[in-house]
Amino acid sequence: MSLGVDGSSESKDSAIRTDNKTALRQEVIQLRAENQWLRQQVAAQQERIEELESELKKYKNPHTPSSKQGGAGGSGGNNSSDGDDEDTDTGQQESAGGDDDAASDSSPGREEGHEGTTRPPPEPEKTVHVDEGYCPDCECTLTDPDKYVSQTVIDIPLPVPTTVIEYKLGQHECSCGNEIVAEHPECPKTGRFGPNIMAQTALGRFHERLPNRKQAELFDWKFDEPVSHRTIYNLTKRVADRLRPAYEEVKESVRESDVIYVDETGFPVDGDQYWAWTFVTDDEVLYTVDQSRGSQVLEAVLGEEFAEDATLGCDGWPAYSAYHPKLQRCWAHLLREAEFVAERYEEAEQLSEELHALHEDLTEFDEGDPSASAREEKRAEALLHLEGLIRKDYAAEEVKDLIEKLRNGLGHWLTFVTEPEVDSTNNRAERALREQVVMRKIFRSLRSDEGVRIHETITTMLATWRRRGLDPPQQLQSVLGGRDLKSP
Repeated sequence: MSLGVDGSSESKDSAIRTDNKTALRQEVIQLRAENQWLRQQVAAQQERIEELESELKKYKNPHTPSSKQGGAGGSGGNNSSDGDDEDTDTGQQESAGGDDDAASDSSPGREEGHEGTTRPPPEPEKTVHVDEGYCPDCECTLTDPDKYVSQTVIDIPLPVPTTVIEYKLGQHECSCGNEIVAEHPECPKTGRFGPNIMAQTALGRFHERLPNRKQAELFDWKFDEPVSHRTIYNLTKRVADRLRPAYEEVKESVRESDVIYVDETGFPVDGDQYWAWTFVTDDEVLYTVDQSRGSQVLEAVLGEEFAEDATLGCDGWPAYSAYHPKLQRCWAHLLREAEFVAERYEEAEQLSEELHALHEDLTEFDEGDPSASAREEKRAEALLHLEGLIRKDYAAEEVKDLIEKLRNGLGHWLTFVTEPEVDSTNNRAERALREQVVMRKIFRSLRSDEGVRIHETITTMLATWRRRGLDPPQQLQSVLGGRDLKSP
């Protein structure tokens, strides 16, 4: 067949092929666009389904956190991963769903060689599929994703939604002449703020350590509810009034305990020197603020007839021995002082070494759970050792003072050897008192006796709930909402 330029067969075939290629290309582009639109529609429908499933879970049990609910994508009750302390390899994450805000290997305070941890992300309440339609470089239409990279985002709505409820309280006239007004547990007798706001105010002051002025600002920002710092104070007072019966119950439990660890520190009140005391047991942390640092505080808290067989863990402050004969003096204080003196005087070096070695030996002995008779023999042996150290002659006055401290507490250093439930140190009380020290640095001073009562009441209950393994916000909301306190 001949090929001509005047409409020959070959020219016509070439034109047809060109037109076909163009048409096919356009058809492919159109089909890809339609496919992309359909995938977006499917993703939107899937998102809506998951949204509805999440809502359904909440209606089934509105008090169960989403991370504990079963269903599609849920962990159920057989998940071997147990919370925030799950160890993961931070350098080998396949997705972006881990906690990017967790401490990295370069975080301040991390000990060298300490393996980092990553907080596992919570189960999402909603899943959003995000696809890209076109390549940003060449603008080619993209096909379905090869895979999805997961990133879990945790956020809260701002501003925090509030509810306004009007309670119409029935007023009744009884035939006996009494007038009765109905009560509702979540309707405060005074004021217009509900139990949740009251709980958040108390936590803000005594857990987050925010001054009342700062909390008033947050009210305006978070709740769109302008209040004065005096209102914040009044809210904490109402919380303390509701918690005071529970505070007295904690005090009674402390009185009945066999072992109590006690410590005190200065805490100014309206320009005068007061003292913040703490009393710590296995299950309670009691705070009281008093003008006195003497044994009368111990009598007021523990009673004038404190159990003779009970033990007080304490430092060397004379008020403790004046109140009670059975003490456990703190070895942590003793060993720190021995180290300090040994750094200044060579003659105290051996003394410090022997005290450290003795305490280590007694601690290892105690951990072996020996019999009562073995404990008595060990105590007698240790007492002879201490008496030998006391009899030695020392030249430096500071070393002599340390020896005098040993001598004065000779009957109180070894109680823990024969009493297995007693600690050799007063660290429990010191740790509990550290919270008061931090608040003293922030708040500087309490302003009144009423402020003292508020402070000691709320700090006691927050610390006690934590010690009992309870959740302070939940406990606060239970008390303020007129419900029974939750059990551990």
